[in-house]
Amino acid sequence: MIRRIITLTAIFILTGTGTAFAGAQGESDGEEIIEVILADASWDSILVHNRIVEFILENGYGGYEVDFIPGDTIPLFNGIASGDIDATLESWHSNYPEAYEEQIAAGTVVNVGKNLPDGPQGWWVPRYMIEGDPNRGIEATAPDLESIDDLKKYAELFPDPENPGKGRILVGPPGWSATAVSEQMMADHGLNEMFEPFLPGSGASLAASMKGAYDKGEPWVGYYWEPTAIMYQLDMVRLKGSEFPTADVDIIMNADSYETMPEVTELLTRYSTSIEVNNEFLNILDTEVDSAEEAALWFLENREDVWTEWVSDEVAANVRAAL
Repeated sequence: MIRRIITLTAIFILTGTGTAFAGAQGESDGEEIIEVILADASWDSILVHNRIVEFILENGYGGYEVDFIPGDTIPLFNGIASGDIDATLESWHSNYPEAYEEQIAAGTVVNVGKNLPDGPQGWWVPRYMIEGDPNRGIEATAPDLESIDDLKKYAELFPDPENPGKGRILVGPPGWSATAVSEQMMADHGLNEMFEPFLPGSGASLAASMKGAYDKGEPWVGYYWEPTAIMYQLDMVRLKGSEFPTADVDIIMNADSYETMPEVTELLTRYSTSIEVNNEFLNILDTEVDSAEEAALWFLENREDVWTEWVSDEVAANVRAAL
């Protein structure tokens, strides 16, 4: 990769034979400006985490410019390994263990610690399908639905409008590693004869499908995960046997960036949250504000008990002054 030198008036491109890294460095009136590139995947929690880090680095430390590269899970991870991206705030690498272990062994990436201690994933159905909901006048339509294998008894409850006679399971958006896991799960449990996998176009489409069915009291089955706003709001049940391996949601850095950006490394090493905290700010994003940037500001303004543990008193004071 090319090391970029940034000034207020021009960009000078310097090339060399040494090892390249994703961070861009420069000087403006004697102040070094370091460009930090973060992996911007498509789900809401990582978007908010990225903007939290952006605000802290640019306003708390100073001398940083944070940018984002959007994309799907595996291409973004490969970008970290190659040095095009400095870090990801959420690596769900239990979904792509072979690629992760290969790059760890090669020394191209560094795991700097856990953002979340556990990220539940699997296939979910509304609780009212199993238990009913008297307050909404909904009777149980699948009282014996407890596990992924029980779905075979209830395929007719999830009709696929494009494939009459078959049910539909929302396995996840295209490009997500979790989608491939769900598709394999269908094959392993012999569900392909009676169900079709459906790939909504995005994480937002997946959430909208669940919410739309839930609001109408209709059946729904598909992949989802926590932390998310929708799982904070809806009463869903994860089917036994559909659980993904327990996911430690870690922060991964490019190995060169880890060595050459000590302040960034220190911040990301200390950066740690919980499912409850994430569900809280994701619910705020869904119900009270309009963007990940605003949700990040809400978090910084309302959860000092969390983020002040990551930084020095001086950095914390700078962040407060900038809010």
